[in-house]
Amino acid sequence: MGERTRRSEVVFGAGGWGGYRRLWTASALSSLGDGVRLTALPLLVLSYTREPLLLAAVTVAGTLPMLISPLAGVAADRWPRKLVLVWVDVARFLLVGALGVAVWTGVANLAVVGVITLLLGVGEVLFAVTSQSILPQVVHPSRLAAGAGRLFAAQTVFRDTVGQLCGGVLFAAAVALPFLVDAASFAVGVVLMASLRTVVPPEPTDTDHPGWSAMLREGVRHLRDDRLLTVLAVMLGAVVFFGCAATVVTVLYLVDRVGVPLGAYGLFLVVSALGALLGGTQAARLAGRFGTFPTALAGLGVAAGACLLVGLTTDVVAVGVLFLLMGAGSVTHVSLTVAFRQATVPARVLGRVNGVYLLLGTGTAPLGALFGGALAHYFDLRTPFLVGGAAQLLMLLASWRWIVRRGGGGSVAPGA
Repeated sequence: MGERTRRSEVVFGAGGWGGYRRLWTASALSSLGDGVRLTALPLLVLSYTREPLLLAAVTVAGTLPMLISPLAGVAADRWPRKLVLVWVDVARFLLVGALGVAVWTGVANLAVVGVITLLLGVGEVLFAVTSQSILPQVVHPSRLAAGAGRLFAAQTVFRDTVGQLCGGVLFAAAVALPFLVDAASFAVGVVLMASLRTVVPPEPTDTDHPGWSAMLREGVRHLRDDRLLTVLAVMLGAVVFFGCAATVVTVLYLVDRVGVPLGAYGLFLVVSALGALLGGTQAARLAGRFGTFPTALAGLGVAAGACLLVGLTTDVVAVGVLFLLMGAGSVTHVSLTVAFRQATVPARVLGRVNGVYLLLGTGTAPLGALFGGALAHYFDLRTPFLVGGAAQLLMLLASWRWIVRRGGGGSVAPGA
């Protein structure tokens, strides 16, 4: 206990948040750049083509690396997590900077955008899985819940509100500018992450395991043996599939059917992010009153219903309200199920269980994007929203009783 305390003091500093402040600031700046890029990227693609299947192809390129999530989970348990995060951000700085220069000089095209999007997707998967496991290394267990909450707030505010709003404005000013700003955010983030004084390795360590395949099999076995977690992962996979089917045509739907100017596209993403912030801050309180799983499933129902209704209206105000509800409902569902997983999976295998879970839960994104593009191509732009919302509602009705009964309300540990 004394040894753990001494090493903890080295990591957080005298005030308890020394290393964490650098992690938080790096995350906030990186999220700001991500928001700028995520708004500008579909607008850039839209400047090359308005064919739904080609729009879907770029989305597939960005989501296809989710299939390597299990390997990313093994890496998170096997390699020093700080170094993984630093080198991933170095690579993303170079990639986004190259894209910005290519756009600025006029040599970029749809193929270049697709390739860079694919490589960025690989980095994002590695970063996402690793970052889920590094927080306990820089925050004392007694402050884990507060630290996680602050990181989530930083991601939501800087990426999904400020960043996405700025993305549309910067794109209108100069097409290459959002990508250069994103590259700069990665550069500053690398400096901050590299300057963390100490990162405590996970205990116990898995460096003596026979190899990657054995570690991966252990993660698969752990998830397979937990039926509730398996069902939640498969259910998330269906949600992501139908959600991506709608997301892939969102920019085209807003611009061509609702009549939103290109420069105002980011406002709808901001509205959705404000809903996400609302859902994220209220989810725990609602779960304490109604139970984790009833609240999480109700959030999914709100998001699915709003998705369905988006396909039934072209009123700007109504669509904005529905985007707000989709953001609030989806984050309520995801944040509570993630917290349940983090609270119930042993820390030793958390990285690889997260990786396998994310494969089942997000590996469907490329197929969903292709499905949405095909629906829009062969029918119309409303169809992905109608089909996606209706399918999620039917899945929810079929699974609600079993999940609530199996989870027993689903209590989440305070430190989750």
